[in-house]
Amino acid sequence: MKQYITNGINNSPTIAFPAAADMRDIGGKAVKLNSDNEVVICDTKGEKALGIVTIDNDTEILRNDSVSVQIKDIGPAIIGEDVAALDELTVSETGALVKAGSGDNVIAIALGNYSKGSAGNIQINRYMAAASESENESKTE
Repeated sequence: MKQYITNGINNSPTIAFPAAADMRDIGGKAVKLNSDNEVVICDTKGEKALGIVTIDNDTEILRNDSVSVQIKDIGPAIIGEDVAALDELTVSETGALVKAGSGDNVIAIALGNYSKGSAGNIQINRYMAAASESENESKTE
């Protein structure tokens, strides 16, 4: 049996990337990477997201500043509409998390009942929301 001695496995739930532009109040919002591997706020409902900006980032981020992003596990996120515990969440046009619809990329599950604009605890889970029963029926006919 081989033994591997390395520190190449990173168990951290966060990773840092440079900011693509000056940004303000981005803690708890969903982000993606642009073509230069820089962090930008998600701006299309249901799109894939890299993760959630940690709330300990500075209020004002300048271009090329390092932005910490949570990519797994449990943490706070900005909620973009009223949600209930265990709702599947996707990104909104503002980077806040909202209820996922059919075919949306789910980034998290709500761990409580939260109102629009609040910071709520979420568990990051990545998958595509299932199609509704009526959509499944129309595709099989």
